[in-house]
Amino acid sequence: MKYVTRLDRFVVGDFPMVCAHSGKPATKMVPVQAYRTSTWPWLFFPDFLFFVTKWVAESDHPWGKLPFADGEVKGVKAVYDKPIGVILNDVHPDFVAAVKKSQGRPTN
Repeated sequence: MKYVTRLDRFVVGDFPMVCAHSGKPATKMVPVQAYRTSTWPWLFFPDFLFFVTKWVAESDHPWGKLPFADGEVKGVKAVYDKPIGVILNDVHPDFVAAVKKSQGRPTN
């Protein structure tokens, strides 16, 4: 499942203690780095300059905190997109429901 959150919430780790991967009760907050992906450098720099341009374009990789249960630290991917926020991929539906409930939003 996919969930989009604000960058400030991701950085602070303002999530309920429900494991983002398994939906079990979480026991710890784990630092997670959000990556950025861009394909525009391929259009202009198909050679060595591509790597330099890609590094400059993707230098903003914010760190945040997500709740995880013991042994469940892998499996969630975070992607940062400035206009959207942080996109959490492969999160458990129970985690999404708990986050929405903590924010007072409907869980449908």
